Amino acid sequence: MEKRPTYEELEDRIKALKKESFERKRAEAALRVGKPNLSRLEEVTAALNVLLRQREQDKKELEEKVLSNVKELIAPYLERLKRTRLDEKQTAYIGIIESNLDEIISPFSRQLSSKFFSLTPKEIQVADLVKDGKTTKEIAELLNMSTRAVEFHRDNIRTKLGLKNKKANLRSRLLSLP
Repeated sequence: MEKRPTYEELEDRIKALKKESFERKRAEAALRVGKPNLSRLEEVTAALNVLLRQREQDKKELEEKVLSNVKELIAPYLERLKRTRLDEKQTAYIGIIESNLDEIISPFSRQLSSKFFSLTPKEIQVADLVKDGKTTKEIAELLNMSTRAVEFHRDNIRTKLGLKNKKANLRSRLLSLP
Protein backbone atom coordinates (compact mmCIF):
# COMPACT_ATOMS: atom_id res chain seq x y z
CA MET A 1 0.00 0.00 0.00
CA GLU A 2 1.05 3.44 -0.84
CA LYS A 3 1.36 5.92 1.95
CA ARG A 4 -0.71 9.04 1.62
CA PRO A 5 1.04 12.37 2.02
CA THR A 6 0.35 14.26 5.19
CA TYR A 7 -1.35 17.61 5.30
CA GLU A 8 1.97 19.38 5.99
CA GLU A 9 3.65 17.64 3.06
CA LEU A 10 0.82 18.69 0.76
CA GLU A 11 1.06 22.24 2.05
CA ASP A 12 4.83 22.25 1.39
CA ARG A 13 4.28 20.95 -2.18
CA ILE A 14 1.64 23.62 -2.83
CA LYS A 15 4.00 26.33 -1.56
CA ALA A 16 6.80 24.99 -3.79
CA LEU A 17 4.47 24.88 -6.81
CA LYS A 18 3.22 28.41 -6.10
CA LYS A 19 6.80 29.61 -5.75
CA GLU A 20 7.80 27.88 -9.02
CA SER A 21 4.73 29.33 -10.77
CA PHE A 22 5.57 32.79 -9.48
CA GLU A 23 9.20 32.47 -10.69
CA ARG A 24 8.04 31.31 -14.14
CA LYS A 25 5.59 34.21 -14.44
CA ARG A 26 8.33 36.64 -13.42
CA ALA A 27 10.73 35.11 -15.99
CA GLU A 28 8.07 35.27 -18.73
CA ALA A 29 7.38 38.92 -17.90
CA ALA A 30 11.10 39.68 -18.07
CA LEU A 31 11.30 37.96 -21.47
CA ARG A 32 8.31 39.94 -22.76
CA VAL A 33 9.94 43.17 -21.64
CA GLY A 34 13.33 42.05 -22.99
CA LYS A 35 12.09 41.18 -26.50
CA PRO A 36 11.30 44.77 -27.52
CA ASN A 37 14.59 45.86 -25.93
CA LEU A 38 16.46 43.21 -27.90
CA SER A 39 14.95 44.29 -31.23
CA ARG A 40 15.65 47.92 -30.34
CA LEU A 41 19.21 46.97 -29.48
CA GLU A 42 19.58 45.27 -32.87
CA GLU A 43 18.29 48.43 -34.60
CA VAL A 44 20.72 50.62 -32.67
CA THR A 45 23.60 48.26 -33.47
CA ALA A 46 22.76 48.34 -37.17
CA ALA A 47 22.57 52.14 -37.13
CA LEU A 48 25.90 52.39 -35.31
CA ASN A 49 27.51 50.07 -37.85
CA VAL A 50 26.28 52.29 -40.69
CA LEU A 51 27.61 55.38 -38.91
CA LEU A 52 30.95 53.69 -38.27
CA ARG A 53 31.36 52.75 -41.94
CA GLN A 54 30.44 56.30 -42.96
CA ARG A 55 32.95 57.72 -40.48
CA GLU A 56 35.71 55.49 -41.87
CA GLN A 57 34.86 56.56 -45.40
CA ASP A 58 34.83 60.25 -44.39
CA LYS A 59 38.18 59.79 -42.63
CA LYS A 60 39.71 58.20 -45.72
CA GLU A 61 38.40 60.99 -47.96
CA LEU A 62 39.77 63.64 -45.59
CA GLU A 63 43.19 61.96 -45.51
CA GLU A 64 43.27 61.81 -49.31
CA LYS A 65 42.26 65.49 -49.57
CA VAL A 66 44.91 66.61 -47.08
CA LEU A 67 47.61 64.59 -48.84
CA SER A 68 46.51 65.80 -52.26
CA ASN A 69 46.28 69.44 -51.16
CA VAL A 70 49.74 69.40 -49.63
CA LYS A 71 51.22 67.79 -52.75
CA GLU A 72 49.36 69.98 -55.24
CA LEU A 73 49.03 73.31 -53.47
CA ILE A 74 52.09 73.54 -51.23
CA ALA A 75 54.87 71.26 -52.51
CA PRO A 76 55.23 72.87 -55.96
CA TYR A 77 55.71 76.32 -54.43
CA LEU A 78 58.22 75.03 -51.91
CA GLU A 79 60.19 73.43 -54.75
CA ARG A 80 60.14 76.68 -56.75
CA LEU A 81 61.15 78.63 -53.67
CA LYS A 82 64.06 76.26 -53.04
CA ARG A 83 65.38 76.96 -56.54
CA THR A 84 65.65 80.69 -55.84
CA ARG A 85 68.58 82.39 -54.16
CA LEU A 86 68.04 81.89 -50.46
CA ASP A 87 70.30 82.66 -47.55
CA GLU A 88 71.08 80.01 -44.93
CA LYS A 89 68.28 81.10 -42.60
CA GLN A 90 65.65 80.98 -45.35
CA THR A 91 66.90 77.56 -46.47
CA ALA A 92 66.64 76.35 -42.89
CA TYR A 93 63.07 77.67 -42.64
CA ILE A 94 62.10 75.85 -45.83
CA GLY A 95 63.66 72.67 -44.46
CA ILE A 96 61.62 73.06 -41.27
CA ILE A 97 58.42 73.67 -43.23
CA GLU A 98 59.06 70.59 -45.38
CA SER A 99 59.81 68.37 -42.40
CA ASN A 100 56.72 69.61 -40.54
CA LEU A 101 54.55 68.98 -43.60
CA ASP A 102 56.05 65.51 -43.92
CA GLU A 103 55.24 64.90 -40.26
CA ILE A 104 51.64 66.02 -40.82
CA ILE A 105 51.06 63.85 -43.87
CA SER A 106 53.20 60.86 -42.85
CA PRO A 107 50.24 58.78 -41.55
CA PHE A 108 48.58 59.21 -44.93
CA SER A 109 51.80 58.43 -46.79
CA ARG A 110 52.23 55.21 -44.78
CA GLN A 111 48.84 54.06 -46.02
CA LEU A 112 49.96 54.88 -49.54
CA SER A 113 53.18 52.89 -48.96
CA SER A 114 51.23 49.86 -47.79
CA LYS A 115 49.18 50.10 -50.96
CA PHE A 116 52.39 50.00 -53.01
CA PHE A 117 54.35 47.71 -50.69
CA SER A 118 57.04 46.80 -53.21
CA LEU A 119 57.80 50.32 -54.41
CA THR A 120 60.70 52.45 -53.23
CA PRO A 121 59.92 55.80 -51.56
CA LYS A 122 60.80 57.71 -54.76
CA GLU A 123 58.63 55.32 -56.83
CA ILE A 124 55.76 55.97 -54.41
CA GLN A 125 56.18 59.72 -54.96
CA VAL A 126 56.24 59.25 -58.73
CA ALA A 127 53.27 56.85 -58.62
CA ASP A 128 51.25 59.31 -56.55
CA LEU A 129 51.97 62.14 -58.99
CA VAL A 130 51.15 59.90 -61.97
CA LYS A 131 47.91 59.01 -60.21
CA ASP A 132 47.20 62.74 -59.84
CA GLY A 133 47.54 63.13 -63.61
CA LYS A 134 50.94 64.86 -63.71
CA THR A 135 53.10 64.51 -66.80
CA THR A 136 56.68 63.24 -66.73
CA LYS A 137 57.96 66.78 -67.18
CA GLU A 138 55.77 68.10 -64.33
CA ILE A 139 56.88 65.26 -62.06
CA ALA A 140 60.51 65.99 -62.89
CA GLU A 141 60.03 69.64 -61.92
CA LEU A 142 58.12 68.80 -58.74
CA LEU A 143 60.64 66.21 -57.55
CA ASN A 144 63.65 68.17 -58.80
CA MET A 145 64.92 65.35 -61.01
CA SER A 146 65.51 64.73 -64.71
CA THR A 147 62.74 63.53 -66.99
CA ARG A 148 64.88 60.45 -67.70
CA ALA A 149 64.92 59.62 -63.96
CA VAL A 150 61.13 59.95 -63.85
CA GLU A 151 60.84 57.66 -66.89
CA PHE A 152 63.12 55.16 -65.14
CA HIS A 153 60.89 55.17 -62.05
CA ARG A 154 57.72 54.92 -64.15
CA ASP A 155 59.23 51.93 -65.93
CA ASN A 156 60.05 50.27 -62.58
CA ILE A 157 56.52 50.93 -61.37
CA ARG A 158 55.05 49.35 -64.51
CA THR A 159 57.27 46.30 -63.99
CA LYS A 160 56.29 45.93 -60.32
CA LEU A 161 52.59 46.29 -61.14
CA GLY A 162 52.81 43.70 -63.90
CA LEU A 163 52.21 46.18 -66.74
CA LYS A 164 55.54 45.68 -68.50
CA ASN A 165 55.09 45.03 -72.25
CA LYS A 166 51.33 45.48 -71.97
CA LYS A 167 49.13 48.15 -73.47
CA ALA A 168 47.74 49.15 -70.10
CA ASN A 169 47.61 52.72 -68.84
CA LEU A 170 49.75 53.25 -65.72
CA ARG A 171 47.53 56.00 -64.33
CA SER A 172 44.38 53.90 -64.80
CA ARG A 173 46.03 50.98 -63.03
CA LEU A 174 47.16 53.20 -60.14
CA LEU A 175 43.67 54.71 -59.82
CA SER A 176 42.14 51.23 -59.67
CA LEU A 177 44.24 50.23 -56.65
CA PRO A 178 42.41 50.31 -53.31
